[in-house]
Amino acid sequence: MKKKLATIMAVAVGLTTVLSACGKDGGSTGATTTTTPNGSAAPKEFTVSYRHTQIKDTAKKRKAMFEDALKEVEANIPGLKFESEGVDEVVNRDTKLKAEMAAGNPPKIFELFGGTDTKNYAKTNNLLDLTPILDELGLKDKFVDLSEFTVDGKVYGLPIAGYLEGMFYNKKIFKDNGVEVPKTYEEFLKACETFKAKGITPMALGGNEAWVLNMLPNTLYVRVGGQSVVDGLQPGQSKWTDEAFVKGHTMFKDLIDKGYFNKDALALKYSQTQDRFANGETAMIFDGGWANQKYSNPDQSKIAADLGFFNFPTVEGGKGNDLINGSYSNGFGFSAKLNENEKKVVKEYIKVFFTEKYQLRQLKEEGFFPSMKLSSTGDKPIIAEMLKASEGKKTFPAFDSMIQPKVKLDLESGIQAFVGGKKSVQDLLAEVQKSQEAENKKTAK
Repeated sequence: MKKKLATIMAVAVGLTTVLSACGKDGGSTGATTTTTPNGSAAPKEFTVSYRHTQIKDTAKKRKAMFEDALKEVEANIPGLKFESEGVDEVVNRDTKLKAEMAAGNPPKIFELFGGTDTKNYAKTNNLLDLTPILDELGLKDKFVDLSEFTVDGKVYGLPIAGYLEGMFYNKKIFKDNGVEVPKTYEEFLKACETFKAKGITPMALGGNEAWVLNMLPNTLYVRVGGQSVVDGLQPGQSKWTDEAFVKGHTMFKDLIDKGYFNKDALALKYSQTQDRFANGETAMIFDGGWANQKYSNPDQSKIAADLGFFNFPTVEGGKGNDLINGSYSNGFGFSAKLNENEKKVVKEYIKVFFTEKYQLRQLKEEGFFPSMKLSSTGDKPIIAEMLKASEGKKTFPAFDSMIQPKVKLDLESGIQAFVGGKKSVQDLLAEVQKSQEAENKKTAK
């Protein structure tokens, strides 16, 4: 679906070069004061560090939206200048932010992942408790779901948007080959076989960026065992070697072995995989709802007029058949180490950005599902189709919001070898379980 606060002449927390010179408390020191033509003192100038992950070409509109919000906040607070930094999403989550939290010097405003990341960072006391701010601004009940950013009853982050994951499909290819949208896994396999027999690649898949490979397996093992199998990993109530995970990954490998994906999957970047589907080269692609913006845009997609979406089919006896992968994991967090000026900025940023204005903008421009309750959700056909696919379904968050970052990285490394035929299901899951147990012990401490 889904890509900074520091003080001038003080601390640009989160920016390594400034950090080394300024220390870690982020306080304002040495701010300059100027005089206006009429002799009155002008507002003191100060900067606030702001980190986003919207650095890819596909994120230009979202980056522009973030920048517009920053300009609004700057206009509302005299002397303020944001110091904005763009960082790759994976680098920010798995390396940079993790190190900064450990050192106690995160940026003042930054993109934050919900679930495990938020829980772990809340323990460091470096995340700002937003509960009183939400109460003051009357926003707490305006969000659809704050659970992934809530720890012990306190809110430590705000979701920017929601997402759904499911199967985008080419309606023309389906119609031309007499294939109906599959409701069961058996029907799905028959559809794939029909396309393959006609010389059509059933599904696009890219694995150069390993996280992409874990999307479909996530839905498969949750279909089999329900969300509880993922919920139980960190508490040790379930294991990666349990039946649901084995069966889900075996099903994924079966789809690969049967030739239902493009053979060059490991060589393709995520954007290249999307291009395959958007160019009409495959019948389907399992992707996040955020991708609808590209697939439904005639300037980027040859199949925009034939775009459809369906929730992944049910599996026989599946405990998660009534679920759809959807959540509100991507959001913003704020440093707990703020001076008075920075606290005003954080409050104003929340007041400006988390509004119907920006929620509707991201929905219309990029197809991101709103994280806030809105009076309107736009009229894009594919959005309506996605919402229909989720009707009556319970959502479940992506697995990587429920496990430790190190386990996620080990799974990503292993899944590429697995897709490449260099690792068996059993070996893959045994290695990941070993990593899970090691991280669980660290978490327990």
